[in-house]
Amino acid sequence: MKIKSFFIILFLSLHVLILKSQSIYGYWEGKIAISKSDSLTIGLNITHKSDTIILELDSPDQFFIGQAAEFINIDSSQISFSVSAFDVNFSGKHLNTNVIEGVFSQRGKKFPLLLKKGKERKLFLRPQTPHPPFDYNIREINFKDVKNRYNLISGTLTIPKNPKALVIFISGSGWQDRDESCFGHKPFAVLSDACSRAGIATFRYDDFPLAVFQKSTTFDFSDAVNMIIDSLKAIPELKNLKKGLIGHSEGSLVAFIAASKNPEIAFTIHLSGVSQHIYDILSYQIYALSAADSSVSEDFINKSLEISQELYKVVKKSKNVNVCIDALIERWDKITQKLSEDEIEAYKMTPDKKFSSIYSLSTPWYFTLFHIEPKKYLKNVKSPVLAISGNKDLQICASDAIYFMRKYLPHNNLNKFIVKDNLNHLLQPCTTGTIDEYSKIETTISENVIKEILIWISEVVLEK
Repeated sequence: MKIKSFFIILFLSLHVLILKSQSIYGYWEGKIAISKSDSLTIGLNITHKSDTIILELDSPDQFFIGQAAEFINIDSSQISFSVSAFDVNFSGKHLNTNVIEGVFSQRGKKFPLLLKKGKERKLFLRPQTPHPPFDYNIREINFKDVKNRYNLISGTLTIPKNPKALVIFISGSGWQDRDESCFGHKPFAVLSDACSRAGIATFRYDDFPLAVFQKSTTFDFSDAVNMIIDSLKAIPELKNLKKGLIGHSEGSLVAFIAASKNPEIAFTIHLSGVSQHIYDILSYQIYALSAADSSVSEDFINKSLEISQELYKVVKKSKNVNVCIDALIERWDKITQKLSEDEIEAYKMTPDKKFSSIYSLSTPWYFTLFHIEPKKYLKNVKSPVLAISGNKDLQICASDAIYFMRKYLPHNNLNKFIVKDNLNHLLQPCTTGTIDEYSKIETTISENVIKEILIWISEVVLEK
């Protein structure tokens, strides 16, 4: 029997460091012995983009490719990283250009892991990923920061012949590239290609360089959208086009904030969109993802939720980050005093988790997110809205998200709200909606969703 898939996507920001040694780049692979007769392949793919090192964790035996790791620390001889939501950690030594030796651990179980470089990375078929030739123009574009020191935004602009409109893509939480790549899928590349072939210009972009991203908040991401709109207006082919936004997950909230302040935004499209406070979203995630695991008891789920909500309330009530950190430490200690040693381990309230959890909750991005009331911005969105969610989304409750959009957005006959059956958070056709299913699904995004987007833009935006 293989151990359970150990990857998950939650609202987590990624933390990576600039790498000095070039020999670490590439694909590494090894096996952990999960029993006397069974093993599991573990792969690491380490790449460099701009000033950001990206480490992706693979489990090819489980059809799982490309989970971004976090809390990465790499120097000339040491390497460590974690995937906290699955309680996965690795610590090892970079012995030479071809060998990394260390210990892979999950939920208290430790496995020796010898990683070797040079094997071919196993990738799975993603039939929707676009390939050339393209019947539209493609330009790589960089926008400098306000002091003209470095490239703040780097992206890809597509311009079809006689473009009818322009859409700008906004990715979800955590550092994302311009294609919102995950598990070998490239959702924004797929959507951009479909839009471009339908005569709609597109711009998709990488998140800020890491040093900037780690200090940024949802409001900074919204400001970036407005800067992109202002910059793209200088391109003659785009000057007089209606300009809209397509945001996925947290990118949906960014789109709402930007549209509430910028009358030039003619429409917004929200995929697995956000309209609730982050407290409610995270609470839903904990319950829904845990409940999908038949081995987890209802009592355990409820206690996990209770503990998490206690910590979330501290962040929500804190006036500033310093107060938040002190209050989180105090609350953490009070919670653990009431737990047995076994419970501390089971609920991941161990001393080593204390630092990483409190650090994550008190980052500028997370802290700010806990102090954003989405309804404040939804109430000021005057442009038409298309929202599409899946009823098997276990990260954002589709029915609640649509309910609050309907409640707080100003009435607009052009608004359209859709909950699609049997689609997950990535809007893939799915069976369970669980995260370990994402990588096993060949479809990047439902063709019906793509069709809904193109029809709505054509009928509502272009004919208005």
